[in-house]
Amino acid sequence: MKITDITCTPLTLGKGLLRIETNAGVEGWAEVPGRNNAVFDAYLERAIKPALVGEDPRLVDRHWETFALGRDERFYKLPGWVVGVVDVALWDLFGKDTGLPVHLLMGGARRTTIPLYWSTGSGWRMQPAEMLALVKDGWERGFRAFKIRMDWRGWRQDIDPEKDYQLFKAAREFLAGGEYLGFDANNGYSVSTAIQQGRRFEALGIDHFEEPIPHYDLPGLKQISDALDVAVSAGEQDAFRWWFHHLVLLGDPDILQPDILNAGGPSEVKRIYELATTLNKPVMPHSPQAGINSMASLHVYATVQNATRPHEFSIEFSGPLDDVGELYGEDVLPKEGDMVLTDKPGFGIELNEAALARLAAR
Repeated sequence: MKITDITCTPLTLGKGLLRIETNAGVEGWAEVPGRNNAVFDAYLERAIKPALVGEDPRLVDRHWETFALGRDERFYKLPGWVVGVVDVALWDLFGKDTGLPVHLLMGGARRTTIPLYWSTGSGWRMQPAEMLALVKDGWERGFRAFKIRMDWRGWRQDIDPEKDYQLFKAAREFLAGGEYLGFDANNGYSVSTAIQQGRRFEALGIDHFEEPIPHYDLPGLKQISDALDVAVSAGEQDAFRWWFHHLVLLGDPDILQPDILNAGGPSEVKRIYELATTLNKPVMPHSPQAGINSMASLHVYATVQNATRPHEFSIEFSGPLDDVGELYGEDVLPKEGDMVLTDKPGFGIELNEAALARLAAR
């Protein structure tokens, strides 16, 4: 089997569809984040296609090393998210060629029904009633675990922690039955503010405190993790297992949160999970989306024995769920707050070519 072509089709859903084609008629699919795929297209034409066209797609590890480590002297190392996109498509293709789901190829699923948490963001521009309405929307859709995100990022440090607290308080009072509730500061606090805020959240009842400070401040993260009882989580922006090694050694968060693209794809996320198991660190992936990449994240997460926390789910970066389901098949949509993985080959995607033609950006 040889790769014959690789294409990327921009979609009105706010992302692009990557297709790796072969002379055996088997394809692998992944999603490229963002409406403007110009940056990825440059990598595709200058590095990815020259390295992969004419190659056997089933040599997943070798291709990963080519892009992530630059082991072929003809090509430079690529960013983690670019490696991740290609790796998702190669695993999907490998599964289809073997007729097996990726979770089985990666060692077998410990569970195929995975609870999700409803992730909703842009809290920086919302009042408590607005955030509460989004939480209630998730509740009405059948979700019973939640996370609210501030989306402050590191350049808006300590802007309005009191309002952030009121957003969380409104959500916690609605979820009065002890339902799972996390808070994502999205890098928004200084160390002292994060500790003060975390203690206030603890008094209300919080299940995880995510990215309290900029992700590069590992000594600060350790201060926060040591000071608080709540599980502090980090890792969504980080690429490759060696960064996660340093993250644990220097920042020591309670939970590791690799992103299926940013970390370097299913191949590397699986290795990060193995590292986490060795270091006795719980994992809970970052994956605020619905579609192919979400399914890739779920398939890898399903193989981890101690992956007991809910998996992230959001509709904010995926387009209308009806369109997502029409394009990829109903198996990519949650059922009453859970995702049920099937035994269909690859990531279980059933691409609807008619829907693709309708949703292609022009």
